[in-house]
Amino acid sequence: MKKNITKLISVFLLLASWMSSGCRDDYEEPPEVESSDEYVDLRPRQTPIRWQGSRTTCIVFAGVAALEASYKKFGYGDLDLSEEFINFTRKSFYLHPIWQDHLNKGVTARETQLGSTGGGGGVGVVAELGKAYKLPLENVMPYVDVNNYYESNFPALVQAIDKGSDATQKDYSDFNLDPRILTSNILKTEKWYSVGSYKELADAKDTDEIEKILKAGNEVVWDFAGANPAESIDDNNIWQACSDCAIIGHSMLIVGFDKRDPDPAKHHFIVKNSWGTDYLTGTDMDGFTTISYDYVKNYGVEAAYILWPTAPEAWPEIPFVGRWKTNLDGWKGTLDIYHLPGMSDYTFEFNYLRNVIPEQYEDYRIGTYYDTQGNPFRVNGSVNGNKLEFYIDPDEPLVRWDVIRGTPHVFYMDDYDYMAGFYELENGQEYAGYAVKGSYLNGGPQTPRPFSTQSYYPSMWQLDCNGKKGVLTFTKQAGNNNEFLLLDGTFLKNGSTTAVAAQLKMYYNDPSKVYVQIIDFDGEPESFIGRHLSWEGGLITGHTPETVDIRPFSMTRIESN
Repeated sequence: MKKNITKLISVFLLLASWMSSGCRDDYEEPPEVESSDEYVDLRPRQTPIRWQGSRTTCIVFAGVAALEASYKKFGYGDLDLSEEFINFTRKSFYLHPIWQDHLNKGVTARETQLGSTGGGGGVGVVAELGKAYKLPLENVMPYVDVNNYYESNFPALVQAIDKGSDATQKDYSDFNLDPRILTSNILKTEKWYSVGSYKELADAKDTDEIEKILKAGNEVVWDFAGANPAESIDDNNIWQACSDCAIIGHSMLIVGFDKRDPDPAKHHFIVKNSWGTDYLTGTDMDGFTTISYDYVKNYGVEAAYILWPTAPEAWPEIPFVGRWKTNLDGWKGTLDIYHLPGMSDYTFEFNYLRNVIPEQYEDYRIGTYYDTQGNPFRVNGSVNGNKLEFYIDPDEPLVRWDVIRGTPHVFYMDDYDYMAGFYELENGQEYAGYAVKGSYLNGGPQTPRPFSTQSYYPSMWQLDCNGKKGVLTFTKQAGNNNEFLLLDGTFLKNGSTTAVAAQLKMYYNDPSKVYVQIIDFDGEPESFIGRHLSWEGGLITGHTPETVDIRPFSMTRIESN
């Protein structure tokens, strides 16, 4: 339900932007197009023709071309969106949908694909962009048209390929989660683009239906398995059906049709391909391709069209993707986040409708957790904004995608690849933990144990919350009764010469947990709820109260008693 609400909100925002298009600074009047019963030409609303190079990535070029055209139709001008991003993520975030295969191979086996590969269908790209995926502009993650680029630059990919069927999920994630590919800057891009609504055709060979959609002003993503045009193209540079030609699988974008010639043999569809502007293109077509009606009637496999795009928006969940070093109450491990819940909705739907899987699973998968000994545990949960809720089941490492079971962990992420929060065991005991994409935090000098008054009075701590740092000093008891200890102190922000008032409260029935208040933290009062990690010297982690803008923090002891 939440995913549907989010999509409706995005659609509402887009509709609102259309209604106020006269006031939008970035609004561009869409070019006029020709449309009649005999001739439809949507080429003026297309972005420039691309070149996929030697890679099998035609499907993302077809899907992205359709999305770019939809944005142009609704006044966003010539957007150049990143084919590389959607190609890499739809492979590296993919989940193999046949559960019995996972049961047969075990928890170490891979469940994703390699982000460097291609293949699939253009309709699938549109569907994924209409359900859970988004993509940034081209300059954020430029396309690589060299087929062996990744193999030449990432040894982990070569190792995974060499292992073949013996490759594990960790082997795949060693490559897919390499921070040089989906960099922090890419994942923190401000604007993301996706499909607001789309429809699939019942029959990709139905030329009447395709004409109808084109007349309505919508391009058609067309997947086919048909005659190699290098063998079947005729003297008019129109791709023709051919019974004895080699068969290729390909995806393109149909952008018009022309039936004005009295000779039906010359009737054709106008297509935007991804082979550049001068290879097997139509005569005087400015780089566009022409294919015959028979070609479409014989070879169509799947087809779809976009009704409208979403308004460009933030994607606060995507920065969670990556390899995180975890510290759970001092026990260190690794959390590989290679999936966001909902990203396999289309995969499960597609395979269920074709009777490949017995049911249409819910998708709660997040990734795989590796404990201190390197043992893997599949991880499910939810991601909402900067909040990650994930579950680790120590008794069942191989948890199916739709199962929520195990120890719940609730962490919040900041803007600097750090997240922290709490988890609770079955006995009700709560512990703290954190995760980083970089180096582990320094534990600081040993805090006196067992935790009690002596652990915090007197004491000094380096506080870090979303990049804002300073020193907390507690030197005075403000209250001490049978229930709690209250300490007065100060906070001196880095770069400042004026300290402000601060307080720390510790309840005696739970002395590893502290509540800190600072009267002026970056211009306004702020509270922090944290817990001391049991197996670290002097380290408290947690987050601000669960109100509007929740941020994680750390307190590292800098002076022992």
